[in-house]
Amino acid sequence: DYKGDNMTIDKKFALRYLFQQLIAAVFLVSAWLKLAPIEPFELTLVDSGLVPWSISPYAARLLIALEAFIGVGLLFNTKFTKLLLKSGLYLTLFFCVYLLLLWWFRGNDVNCGCFGTLFSMTPIESLLKNALLIIISLGALRLFTPTPRNFKWIYIVGGLAIAALPFILNPPDGYFSNIDETQYPYKLRTELIPDTIKANIPFNMEEGEYLIAFLSISCPHCRVGAQKLSVAAKKHDLPRIHALFIGDESKMDEFRFESNSNLPYTMYRENSFFKFTKGVLPTFLLVKNGQVLKRWSGAAFSYDEIAKIPSYLIE
Repeated sequence: DYKGDNMTIDKKFALRYLFQQLIAAVFLVSAWLKLAPIEPFELTLVDSGLVPWSISPYAARLLIALEAFIGVGLLFNTKFTKLLLKSGLYLTLFFCVYLLLLWWFRGNDVNCGCFGTLFSMTPIESLLKNALLIIISLGALRLFTPTPRNFKWIYIVGGLAIAALPFILNPPDGYFSNIDETQYPYKLRTELIPDTIKANIPFNMEEGEYLIAFLSISCPHCRVGAQKLSVAAKKHDLPRIHALFIGDESKMDEFRFESNSNLPYTMYRENSFFKFTKGVLPTFLLVKNGQVLKRWSGAAFSYDEIAKIPSYLIE
């Protein structure tokens, strides 16, 4: 009988340990894929209404750090394993709330960002994944048996290190910035744009206020830029927005899904496109009556800069 009980305990331990490793793998993969690029996850948090724009870079990194900490912690059996299993369960429930809000505000035709941009998932697909993860977590908790191993200091030091890693590996916009020495305003060289392309732009580029984005359909940074612009348009009083795209238009639906954006656009299939971007994508120009008031390229198009756009138009 003792031997039979021992075998039963071993089987329970093996099954619980398997569940535990599956949960750890999901959390670690999820954290890693969200980190690069991290901006889509930041923007989706804002879009869901869970966090304000100003703290989203920090909230996103702390959530990723928490995922990574739980994932690493569950690789081992210690007296804190049950607490980590419960923490993982609560974090999964938190992400379920995030997904429900995203589904409510944006519908199901968006990438929730749960596995970054490498593996796109809709909110419903991710909710089903989370439901399975919750069942596995509850199973692991039910089969849990205590272990005397402590490793308290390793958890404390490791936790602090993991919390810092997302900020070190992918610092928020604005940590490192180049000084913009451009003299503003300057004339937008609309004469470089062929008449065939101008004819497809639904406004006069010499008049009024607008924000024009130069994007490539195949550029992952441009997808982040388009998502940032779409979210910003809901949060700030921005002028008219229009995108000029280079690339294969047949892949536009994929671009829109990946970037959670639907910008009005015109295709720009001419080499003069690069005279506006200076070889850097994405590039954004704030224009008023044919004069460029501000130009941003790449990561320079930050949350702080976007918030200043209304003030640039008044100056």
